[in-house]
Amino acid sequence: MSSPRTPVGTAARGHKTRRLADELRRAIAELRWPAGKLPTEQQLARDQEVSVNTVRRAVDLLVQEGLVYRRQGSGTYVSESRAPGTGYTVGVVVPSLTYYYPRVIAGIERELSRHGCRMLLRCTEWDPGMEQEAVDELIRSGTAGLILVPTLGEDGPQHWLGIAGELAVPAVLVERGMDLTATSHEFVCSHHAAGARAAVEHLLGLGHTRVGYMERTSPHTAPQIRSGLAVGLERAGLDPAPVVTASLPRWTAEDADGFLGRLVARGATAALCFADREASLLVGAARRRGLNVPEDLSVIGYDNEVADLCEVPLTTVSPAKTDIGRRAADILRARIADPDAPRRQEAFVPHLVVRDSTGPAPRRH
Repeated sequence: MSSPRTPVGTAARGHKTRRLADELRRAIAELRWPAGKLPTEQQLARDQEVSVNTVRRAVDLLVQEGLVYRRQGSGTYVSESRAPGTGYTVGVVVPSLTYYYPRVIAGIERELSRHGCRMLLRCTEWDPGMEQEAVDELIRSGTAGLILVPTLGEDGPQHWLGIAGELAVPAVLVERGMDLTATSHEFVCSHHAAGARAAVEHLLGLGHTRVGYMERTSPHTAPQIRSGLAVGLERAGLDPAPVVTASLPRWTAEDADGFLGRLVARGATAALCFADREASLLVGAARRRGLNVPEDLSVIGYDNEVADLCEVPLTTVSPAKTDIGRRAADILRARIADPDAPRRQEAFVPHLVVRDSTGPAPRRH
């Protein structure tokens, strides 16, 4: 006997409700309503472009979680009841809100909310000056700790990251740490070298021995990916240097055409690209040249942000972004609770998501 299916309309309503509940949790964590009172259900419905019933169901979820409560005839309020040892505010500083980091932020927010803590979020747009100002502002505002994604470039604020404990409050770095020499700061990051090696081993398992590498310049992630790529090739008895390597701050379609020409000239049958956007450009270049992906060229992306939207859905390396955010929040809470505990530095190994852009190496005649 087949199990009954959830009606499509019911599933869609449930998705909208959960999505709105997540948005309301985030707003509460960011102190978007400092007076502690939520807008009316009608106002939320207009702002979020959903029905009042959807708002009501989302708020019901938050009531069940104890995040908010309804006061008859007055409205809905953020709950002030907190578990012992919680209720403080954590500052979060990220360089971007549009790529990669939204899932990290979601992981941080969910873990903090689960323990009755609040989040103050600041975006620096990759500007070291804004970064320093955000850190100073969050410390002045009384945050109990910080979760940081520092720029760490040549102009980055190295002085406040040079010595662990130099900041006035505990801090945990996210997606930074393995690129800092002998740092004693606590951090949670992706083991990008291991992710790149998994990608190479996937290609080798498909029979590819001539692999190219297409890179968006990055002082944090790219060196680790190059390292993992070299290790994977060398362990297979191949030259650790890809047959073609190119790195640019920002790739164009014309750049991808030129890179593909070099791949073809060197007999490459596969390419690892950092990141998904670059891989998508390479797939487009292959189409314009009359090559098929993956029959003539296998392509692997990195980050798993837009990989499934490519004209050929991309096999890609997927860092555990939400889990990294959640773990960073957990480590910071533990540090606040016990300042003298041993410091923690953790790396999550990304996993490979196999889609349509990789296949067996073509036979050469």
